[in-house]
Amino acid sequence: MSPEIDNNDELYQLLMGNDPSADENYVKKTHDYLNRLTSLSLSELLRESVQLKEKQEKAKQDSQKLAFSNYPSFLDSQTCAEQLSHSLDDTNNELDQFSTCIDELQAACDTFTRNAKEIKEEQSKITCVLENEDVLTELLEIPQLMETCVWNGYYSEVMDLASHVRLLSVRYPLSVITSIQQQVQACFDLMLIQLISHLRKPIRLAAAMNSVGFLRRMDVFESEDELRMVFLRCRHDFLQQKLARIKRDMSEDTKQRSRDAVEYLKKFIDIIREQMLEIGTQYIWIFPHEQGPILSDYMVHLVGIIRTTLNTYLPIIEDESSKNSLLTQFEYCGISLGRIGLDFRHLFTE
Repeated sequence: MSPEIDNNDELYQLLMGNDPSADENYVKKTHDYLNRLTSLSLSELLRESVQLKEKQEKAKQDSQKLAFSNYPSFLDSQTCAEQLSHSLDDTNNELDQFSTCIDELQAACDTFTRNAKEIKEEQSKITCVLENEDVLTELLEIPQLMETCVWNGYYSEVMDLASHVRLLSVRYPLSVITSIQQQVQACFDLMLIQLISHLRKPIRLAAAMNSVGFLRRMDVFESEDELRMVFLRCRHDFLQQKLARIKRDMSEDTKQRSRDAVEYLKKFIDIIREQMLEIGTQYIWIFPHEQGPILSDYMVHLVGIIRTTLNTYLPIIEDESSKNSLLTQFEYCGISLGRIGLDFRHLFTE
């Protein structure tokens, strides 16, 4: 109910009830009429019903006169309305057909626009590829170039190429760059295998320093200690290869077994002296800032191998002069290793 209505509320509620959906304008007019009725005198109020009937009768007569005088117009209006309705129906049908055609035309236009856009995008890509053909060719040839460098030992160039591809992958996270990076990683792994294999072969100090330097730059080991252990593991594998070459089955004849044992120990001591000196020298030069017992622990391991070998073969030797000769050779081995602080003779005084 409108807040403007403040009089005869109870009378309105009694007559009309409480309908919240009632039109506000209707409610206002009803209240206005109730206010008017309550303001009339008794005589005016008694005449009000008569006046209302007179007004109703007059309105009815006026309506009849209007209908009679405008009857032809009403017929014409009805005819026009019917014709207009038919015309509107025809127009509506035609509009439906036109709407269907418009939808098909719109779909065809959308398809054409989409295809044209795709063709334009492909054309733009092809144009861009042609404009940057030289750059793309160089980029796609990086893995092949890198593999060639690996096989020819140009490891500095390999490191530069790998670094360049890593920067490209960060700057341009594209599928083609990812594919190139995977191929480069395969070359990188091949380089790692080659460097480690170099350390398992005869190698001079300078070459060993270069190999370890590249392994360090590759950053594939968790710590410097792990790199040190890999170096010693590789050099130990080479030592084992040399020892395996001089190993042979012992003869059943006692004297021949004694001679075989002497011959083997001579070669064994020479190899041990040569390799321990080489390994120790290379390790000290390559890792000058040793902060752990890695080298000393490894040398203790080699001493254990020496002890086991001596305990195995010395009892087989019957000739005391041969034993003395071997022990003298062993003394010289300890003296040579003493130059790098690896004299182990005191461990074999017994």
